[in-house]
Amino acid sequence: MEYQDLLVVTTYRLAETFQCSAEKLIWNFLQHEDQFVEGVHYYQLNAQELESLELRYPQEFTECVSPFLWTLEGMYKHAQLLTGIEAWRAYMNFVYLHFSDSEELKEAVHILENATKQLEALYIYRICEKEWNAQ
Repeated sequence: MEYQDLLVVTTYRLAETFQCSAEKLIWNFLQHEDQFVEGVHYYQLNAQELESLELRYPQEFTECVSPFLWTLEGMYKHAQLLTGIEAWRAYMNFVYLHFSDSEELKEAVHILENATKQLEALYIYRICEKEWNAQ
């Protein structure tokens, strides 16, 4: 969805992408509001703007109607603040799907996926090592 010539997502769509509730995203935002910049990470819509976008993009406003639209930078900030590897994966997948025509981006996503796998392997190794040493 576009807003002011930028690709943005609704709170509902972002929650769906990150596999969490819209309430969790709003809570995350309110807990770290000082780290989000309006116009960079998000846009807060007034009632008239919200109604206009609901008419233009009805499929985006079917579940949770929130006055926030999140930019790619906002998605990234949420991914940083949410715990769990799934948030990072969801963010990488979203970026890849929407910008996959760029070879540089494909390479960057590939590097991030490999780094994620290595971090997961290291995490599992350390857990096993702790369990082994505890015996």
